[in-house]
Order: sequence, then C-alpha cells, then structure tokens
Amino acid sequence: MVNQSPRRALIITIMASMLISLFMIGSVGSADGAAAPFKLKALFNVDPESGAYDAAASFAFEVDQKDGFQTVKIPVSALKTLVTDGRLGSIAFVPAEAALNDDGEPVGGWPADKDAVYVDKINLGSTPIYTNQADKPFYFQNFTSEEDLYYTYSINGIESKNCGVSESKCVAFSVAGNAGTSWMIYKEPIGLTGVADSERLTFRFDLSRVKYDNWEPGSSKKQPGVNEAPPATVEIGPGKTYENINDFAWETLKAGDVVYVYYRETPYKEKLGIFAEGTKEQPIIIHGVPGPNGELPKIDGNGAVFRAQNPVPNANRSLVRIGKDSKPAKYVTFENFEVYNAHATKKYVNASGALASYGFNASGIWIDNGDHVTLRNNKIHDNGNGIFGTSSMYVWEGAVIDYASKNLLIQGNSIYGNGNVGRMFEHNSYIAAIATVYENNHYGDLLPGSQGYGLKDRGAGTVVRYNWIEGGRRQIALDDAEDSPRIVFDPTYNSSFVYANVLIERDHLFDTWGDDEIINFGGDNVTVPDRHGTLNFFNNTVMTYRQQRVYGQDGVPGLKDPGRIERTVLFYAPGKHVDARNNVFHKAGANPAPLVITDDDGSIELRNNWFTAGYYYDFNEPLRLPAKNIGTLTGTDPGLIDVSLSGQNYKLSASSALIDAGAGLPGQYGDVIEKQYVLHQNSEKRPEKGKIDIGAYEYANGGKLK
Repeated sequence: MVNQSPRRALIITIMASMLISLFMIGSVGSADGAAAPFKLKALFNVDPESGAYDAAASFAFEVDQKDGFQTVKIPVSALKTLVTDGRLGSIAFVPAEAALNDDGEPVGGWPADKDAVYVDKINLGSTPIYTNQADKPFYFQNFTSEEDLYYTYSINGIESKNCGVSESKCVAFSVAGNAGTSWMIYKEPIGLTGVADSERLTFRFDLSRVKYDNWEPGSSKKQPGVNEAPPATVEIGPGKTYENINDFAWETLKAGDVVYVYYRETPYKEKLGIFAEGTKEQPIIIHGVPGPNGELPKIDGNGAVFRAQNPVPNANRSLVRIGKDSKPAKYVTFENFEVYNAHATKKYVNASGALASYGFNASGIWIDNGDHVTLRNNKIHDNGNGIFGTSSMYVWEGAVIDYASKNLLIQGNSIYGNGNVGRMFEHNSYIAAIATVYENNHYGDLLPGSQGYGLKDRGAGTVVRYNWIEGGRRQIALDDAEDSPRIVFDPTYNSSFVYANVLIERDHLFDTWGDDEIINFGGDNVTVPDRHGTLNFFNNTVMTYRQQRVYGQDGVPGLKDPGRIERTVLFYAPGKHVDARNNVFHKAGANPAPLVITDDDGSIELRNNWFTAGYYYDFNEPLRLPAKNIGTLTGTDPGLIDVSLSGQNYKLSASSALIDAGAGLPGQYGDVIEKQYVLHQNSEKRPEKGKIDIGAYEYANGGKLK
C-alpha cells in the first residue's frame, strides 16, 4: 500500500521469516498422533544482495499439522553437506510440493486451514540461536522473482509476546497464498566446522490458526465545534506572531502545544510536517480558526514550499504529513482546515527551489507512524488520496523499520473530489492501522473519471459508523493488511463494524471489475491473509440509483464482460461471513438495476432487513440461499421521506413499515448503536422509544433533517 521501495524490502524481509517458521514446522520425524503430515523444504544460504541461491542445497522433511508446539531437529551432518565454507548464513522454508500449474497458477502451497506459524527456542546443539532475547541474531528478507516457482506469496514475521512455549516470546508468521521465497538471514554467519555432526539444529514450532479475541467498539467520542479548543500557545496568521505556517519552528513542537492557524483570504501554500509526541494529558492540537463566515484556513498544495529545518520526507507524496518512520506522531489533533491540491496535476517547490510534480499517490493528509491521531472538521479534496494512513515493516540500509499506526479517529470531515482519472489505486481515504474509527464524515464523489473507492481500509479493529458515504467505485472496502503483520496478528483483525451509515450508490459506470459492489470485506491481495471473521453490518440505509443496462449495449460500448446485465451487488465477501441486521436496501430511479445481495460464495446472515421487492440473493445462482434469512421485509416503498437525489431525506415518514421492525443485535453488541447521522459532518443521539427501527434513522420529530 505504501508504494515505497523500502516497503518492498520490508515485504521481502517479512516473507523470509515466514518461511523459516515453516521449516521449523517440518521435522525429520513427525510427532506421535499427528494429523496428516505436511511436506516442507529448507533452502540455505541465499546471496543477501542478489537473492540467488542453489536450489539443490535443500533439505526436505515432514511436519505435523495438529495445533500445539512440536520439536523439529535437523542433523548438523546434513547441514554441512548443503552449505558452503561450513557457514550457515540463512535459511528459508517453503512447501515442498509448491509449483505453478500449466495456467501459471500456484498449487501445492500452505494448508488452507492454517494461517500462522509460531517459532520458539532455536538452538544449534546446546547453543541458543534464538530463545526469548530481544535482539534477534537474524533479520528477515524476501527475494521475489516471477521466474521462481516460489515467488507467489509473501510471509510476514514479527516477534510477539506470550505466544511461545510457556507463554514466552516467539517469532510469529502469517501464512498466505501458496509458495514463497523468504529468508532468515543471520547478521553473522554461523560456523558449523566446530560443531559435531551428531548435533542438531532444533526448533519448537506450531502451525495453526491465529486465535483472535472477540471485541466491541467503544463509545463515540464528543465532536467539538470548530471554535472549541484550549487557549493557543502559538498563533499563526495575519497580524500574529508568525505570518506564515512555516515561520513557526515546527521542529520544536512539544507535548501540550496548541497551535492556532487563522483564516486569511490568501491560502497558505506551505507543506506541513508534524513529527512530535504529545501525551493523553497534554495532547498537541493544530487548530484552524475559521473566518467571519465560517471559512476554514486553506492549505494549498499547488506551489507549496516546506520549511528547510523541518523537511517533509517523500515530499512528492503529501501536503500535510503527520508522523514518519523515524519519528512517530502521538496524541495529535489536526482540525478545521481545507487541504487540497496535493495532486499529480499540480507542482510543489522542492528542496532545491525548483518546481516538482506530485506523485499519483500524493495525499492531502498522510498519517504515517501515528498513535492517537485525530483528524476532525477538515475539508479534504482534489488530492490523489484524500487521507492516507500507513504502517510499515521493512529493512532499509541494514536497519529494521517496524511500526503500526493505531488509535486513529477520522471524525466530522468532508472528503470529496480525490483520485486520479482512469486509476483505481487512489481513494477518498485509504488507511492501514489498528483501531481506526470513522464517524460523522461526509464522503462525496471522487474526481470525475477516477475509479477509486470512497473509504478503503487495510486495518484491524475498524469501525465505520454514523457516516454519509456516496460515490466511488465501491463505497467501503475493508481489505487485508498488506502494510504490516502487526495488523494481521492484532486480536481485532478478523472482524469489523459498519453501522448506522447512509451509503449511496449513484449511477456510475466504470470499465473496471467490481464497479457494481457497495462493500467488500476480506482482502484483495493473495499474498496476505484475509480478514476471515465477521462483518457486522447493522442499521445502515443503503440507497442505489444505478440504472439497468447491458454492458456493451445501451450506448455504453467497450466495457469488459459484454452482455453482462448491470446490477447492484451489496456484499462482496468471498469465503467470509456477513451478519446483516436492520438494514434498508432500496433501489430507486426510473429503471433501477437488479438488487443483488452477493455474487460470490460468502456466507450472508440476514435478520430483519428491508429490500426492494424483486431482489436476488445471487443473480448468477438463483437457487442459492442465505446462511440465515429471518424477518425479511420487502416492498416497493420503504417509507422514507424523500428518496430523490434532489431531496435525499432518508429519515422515516410516519407511515413507514420500518418503524419498530428491527431486531435486537447480537449479545454484547446490543447497545452499540448510540447515534444517527446529522447533515452534514455530525451526529446526534438516536431517539430511544422501545423497539429499534430498521435503517440508519429512528423515527422521531416528524423526520425533520437537521
């Protein structure tokens, strides 16, 4: 996701660790009472620069697939025949039967029912190579090549607490895909000359499923108004101590600082880097002070310069940068700004004073290595990515870069007009972090001609609630965590919450796969473990204005899959589970496209939802049925006040069939829905009046919009 060359090195590194763990998995003799054995192969001594290795220098073995730690032993006598100069420099482990079939597809890879390897207590004879020491004597590196039959997947490795034997630390690896070449490279090669042939290279390992904890989202946080902030410690703007943003020494920013940036008619054409750490008690607040008519201070990327003493890394990729790999940003709030024009069609002033172009993936605001970062009440538009949030694990010039952004709050923002014409890789927001909450935001359409998504997330513990999301090829995409295995191993990775949102599908048409889907859940990268848990989809109002046509006909030539009948697919969640309760799914317009719940093999559970009559569960397989279908209502009119695009009042009328028609939510989630969306960029307490209504709004006060 990060699209950095260091990130590729990181992926390589991560993949290496995984392989190693697999090797551990394979023992020369499998344990008693084992499940079906699994065949592995250990590869030795890759060239750390080129990635070249001798494929014949390998050792095959079988491992047990049952859960629980096993001991694997490889004879030193065998190692000495396989490594040069009697020195063990690296090891990689791959499925022994991995291959590419005649169609170029990987086969014979990792077991489908296993997604993790845990490795503990590595010894050469009686000498520990890895026990519980914090300073590992190795790093992980991946070498990928499409000419190598092991290139087709990546492995992610981290050192984890309490996952080893007797709750010790261990090396944890996530397994995905089929095969791969990942290497555990020792910082100092291990000499074998003085080691007796009778000794063993010994590992303890467990090939198993990750045990994810159940969790529920916390309560919504108060959203302050645009003029609510502690007194300023720094003031920037007309007639203030600092006239321009970068007249202030941002490199001196510290915990407790409150920076006021005042509105002026002329935009601030300045890049901003916030690389400082506040605390819970003394957060750092960057507060835009609106103009006399509520105008937000403008930060314009076109022609923007940055402060020489506070350089912004990857300058072509952001306008506002919060955190960087070498310096995290903690307890930072950035609020009340208009941020725009970090786009490939615009230029900025580089360190040499020359104009330079932004990259396609430039972002209005980039959160990198952020912890407790809040973006609130901002207007973010006309960038490549509106908001970009990243985590990373990679090796760069011998140093391991390893961090996960976490605890991000994206609250009350207006995000629209971002993306690139003809590209599907940039979105209104695109975040990979642990525990990101999106609430009270208004997501508008992307740049005309862009094929990006509204909200794309590659995190763990994701909560999307009380938002208005319209436009985009998909409104919401909850994909796999390709940035860092720390996200994959987080206990909240597998389940996500999407509730009390208004999701609007306009009559877009793209020559791109997936353009007709509202939300996807799981993953889009075959080299990374998917989110395999449950998408909790409660009390949303989903409106589609997509009109019926046939691809390649009806004045729409040149689309792929000619002859396909256009449709609106609600969920794309192959192999995953969706718990959908109390939602409105309505199609509108003169000739709306068919409404389809899913067109893949996902398991969809339906309880007390309302559908426009004539919907399909699976358009391609009409005999398929949902996993559960209880209390479903259908009709031609759900009783919303105004479903026209000019009105868009999706509150309930007094005669609506949705009133009191909802079902209780699962056990621990019974009280999770506290609020409902307010036009625009805010929320209010959801009325309490007995049985819950279906949809994002509870009937009260005659359905007036606020």
